Amino acid sequence: MRVLCWLVLAMAAGGVAGLALFIYALPSPNQPLSEVRAGDGIVVPTGGYARVATGLDLLAMADVKLLITGVYPETTLESLLAGAQRPAPACCLELDYSAGNTAGNAAAAVAWAEANGLDRIHLVTSWYHMPRSRLLFQSALPSAAILPHPVFPADGAGPWWLNARNIRLVLAEYAKFLWAWTRLQIGGEVSA
Repeated sequence: MRVLCWLVLAMAAGGVAGLALFIYALPSPNQPLSEVRAGDGIVVPTGGYARVATGLDLLAMADVKLLITGVYPETTLESLLAGAQRPAPACCLELDYSAGNTAGNAAAAVAWAEANGLDRIHLVTSWYHMPRSRLLFQSALPSAAILPHPVFPADGAGPWWLNARNIRLVLAEYAKFLWAWTRLQIGGEVSA
């Protein structure tokens, strides 16, 4: 019984330490971002506030290619652009309808990056989603540089830890991150 108590205590301490490291890895709104340069790729997994708009803004900055992945089958390019309140780009935008989760987004990015000869990928996703997304994208594209472009809420409501919704988001993402990390460590397929 004593060994079991120590084991539970050690697991709890490990979980708290892991959460602290995860929180430390969350991007900051003040963090400098990598410059978008000609020949780069931009990947936007759908599903969060202003991701598509941010990806389109980056596309307008340089001669790059953009993949929006995880698009619902019924969604058209026109409706995505309308939702992002952005005009249609002149070129270099592809939509992926196959991905149903973050691991699927990374898998779609592999095929797209290989087809376009890309080795610098700007990953545009929500701030709380960035650690797990980077983990999965870097695992799927080990020879590519995965450059984070986190998206933050526009309301500037203050630090995330003062908002109950954001606390729930971070805790849920930490659990998903642990699952993805564990699956990668044991060599399994990640379905998160």
